[in-house]
Amino acid sequence: MLKARRASVVILLLIMISFISLMTLTHGSCSQNLLPKILKLNVEEATAFSAFSIFNSKGQSSASFLLNQTKRMDIYNLIKDNPGLHFRALSTFLNLPIGVLQYHLGLLVNGGLLSTFRDGRYKRYFESRRFKETEMRVISVLRNQTSGRILVSLFEKPETTHRELASKLNISSQALSWQMNRLKKINFVRIGVEGLNVKYSLDPAIAALVDRYAMPEMA
Repeated sequence: MLKARRASVVILLLIMISFISLMTLTHGSCSQNLLPKILKLNVEEATAFSAFSIFNSKGQSSASFLLNQTKRMDIYNLIKDNPGLHFRALSTFLNLPIGVLQYHLGLLVNGGLLSTFRDGRYKRYFESRRFKETEMRVISVLRNQTSGRILVSLFEKPETTHRELASKLNISSQALSWQMNRLKKINFVRIGVEGLNVKYSLDPAIAALVDRYAMPEMA
């Protein structure tokens, strides 16, 4: 029955493509830009989506359907074990072409197995329903090379002065000030002044999350 439905969907899609192609040819140049867009339609993707809908409508597990494919399973497991990776990192680790990765990530996100979190110019991926927003934000900051090292350093030694932290991280005072202002805006750090020294500490709730999620490769 399922095979018959999938075949029906493919046939319907082919009929639609043929009809619109015919309309394009008969209406001249005003519709010439439409045909290339239509021909980009991937029947395999449309079939997968229709099958996914059929599985859902019958109450079967969308997870078992979506993960019944080697590439998607590899993507899902990598994100599950390494939460917060962004697209380029996933492409590098898995050695997948951009288009292929985009396609499978789209299915996993739309199917509810993965969630995304916007971290500046990066979109980071997480296993769905596993992390709260604050946890995803902490993990995202930890995955940034400089800000991640700041969080780990302040966890290991609270009340660190500006000069000590800049020296430890080997960055300029101006660069550290920019990073600390950004972290203060999202309530990750507390900035205090003692005499002529500016001191930094982590918010206690953030410190607990850094302790939970910081890994050696993040530091």
